[in-house]
Amino acid sequence: MSRPKEFNPEEALDKATEVFWRRGYEATSMEDLTTSMGINRGSLYDTFGGKHELFLACMDRYCHGMVASRLSMLNQPGPALEAIRTFIRTMLEFGIAYPTRKGCLIVNTVIELASHEKEIGNRVTKAMGDLEEAFFKALTRAKEQGELRDGKDPRSLARFLTTMMQGVIVMLKAGTPADALRDTVRTGLSVLD
Repeated sequence: MSRPKEFNPEEALDKATEVFWRRGYEATSMEDLTTSMGINRGSLYDTFGGKHELFLACMDRYCHGMVASRLSMLNQPGPALEAIRTFIRTMLEFGIAYPTRKGCLIVNTVIELASHEKEIGNRVTKAMGDLEEAFFKALTRAKEQGELRDGKDPRSLARFLTTMMQGVIVMLKAGTPADALRDTVRTGLSVLD
């Protein structure tokens, strides 16, 4: 009979996610993880597997929790274009508010691992696709509601907004001043006018 866990696995995952988000996968040691999670190596291995499996679990939790919750902002009733503008501006301000400018776990992972870690690459590709699809649905709604001018293609705009938003997050992490980032977002959102 196995002993009951002496820690909350969900809370431990949140703590591990924070470490990976702040430090990146490669720079995070097992000691960093066990210390932040408040568990020993045996408990980590028994519950989550190794570092790689833990990272995948953290990415899944991040995408199904935080990201999904934020994407729901795009589904709100009312003017769809305003929902898109509010979503992008809110995400920017959220990123600027962090003193360490840790960026986005998905974008950080794309830069660090996606090209040489197939399983991780598949997860970030899906996450980026989910963002594009959320924009596409909101833009399609905008077109149906008469907010989007004729000749504006929802799919092309969704791709552009996804790329613009991810680029802004990279520049945020690189230390670009907040005013420059806000100006970039303002210019990018002008495609919706």
